[in-house]
Amino acid sequence: MIEEKYLEQLRAAGLYVSHPIPAFRGGFWICKPVATPGNNIPGFNFSGYISLEPNPQCPDIDAPMLKFMFLNDCWQVHGQDCSGGLGPADFIDEWSTPSEAVEDILDFFFGEPARMNAKASERKKAALRAKAE
Repeated sequence: MIEEKYLEQLRAAGLYVSHPIPAFRGGFWICKPVATPGNNIPGFNFSGYISLEPNPQCPDIDAPMLKFMFLNDCWQVHGQDCSGGLGPADFIDEWSTPSEAVEDILDFFFGEPARMNAKASERKKAALRAKAE
């Protein structure tokens, strides 16, 4: 459902675009490879996503993945790392055009780092809690 020209804008910026994910109604995972400069979380150690496709070829990444999809008559960008609901640094942004959603994705990975910094802070807090247990 997402036109190739929008996915190509993300690829041109150095982002990895997954194959269409049926669970996201044909939406995509958007990832920032380690080799692509931009906002990241130092020490981030997640190497991809779960896929039913053989060999999805997701590169090593240094930032949380975003979900990009069309749902409920709007273009959505999900930055959700917590399970069971939205965590303090999680977000679901809704846009009326795919172009606005692409701008939001590019801003997350390459613009003002406030959202990435919030995610980094929450990861540190979670690591400290796990260490204390």
